[in-house]
Amino acid sequence: MISDYLKEGLKIDLDRRIVNTIDRNAAIVCYPSKSIILSEGERASNLYFILHGIVRGYYVDQQGNDVTKCFSSEHEFFSSEGIRTGNAASFSIECLEECQCIKLPYSLVLEVIEKDRRLRTLFYSLYLQEVEKLERRAKNLIVMCAEERYHDFCKYYPQLTNRVDLQHIASYIGIRAPSLSRIRRTIKNISD
Repeated sequence: MISDYLKEGLKIDLDRRIVNTIDRNAAIVCYPSKSIILSEGERASNLYFILHGIVRGYYVDQQGNDVTKCFSSEHEFFSSEGIRTGNAASFSIECLEECQCIKLPYSLVLEVIEKDRRLRTLFYSLYLQEVEKLERRAKNLIVMCAEERYHDFCKYYPQLTNRVDLQHIASYIGIRAPSLSRIRRTIKNISD
């Protein structure tokens, strides 16, 4: 049952009526690597919970370069902007690996958090964690040098360092891929 994956991934117990609502309205979906799940300007209608895989959110700048905004991996949600704002997506979402996700219509999410105080509290907590990540990244881009930003990325995202292409990590920490290659070589030489 779909609700079992959520209970395990979120480490929560769900009321029977919430379980029934989720199992009736949610779906498990699979996307191949490189799939674009949501394009900038499209209106999203679903929140996703990742069972397996990695996605990234990215912007396209005026020169046509994509700039990585965020990553999500196993047991994390993505595509929450639409539920928060009601607006069209301000960035695109791409699968970096083959992804298996639970697709939760926004209407379902709003219904279950209205009915269950524990779920409302959980979603609020997850939202605050996302705000904290954004604040840390914004501060790091302003006050840290490139090598410090890479170390911070490795500390907070150890599950991603060997699974995400170098260009996406570099973009996320605000440098070019060749600069990140030099930083990684320097770190490797120091540790050898």
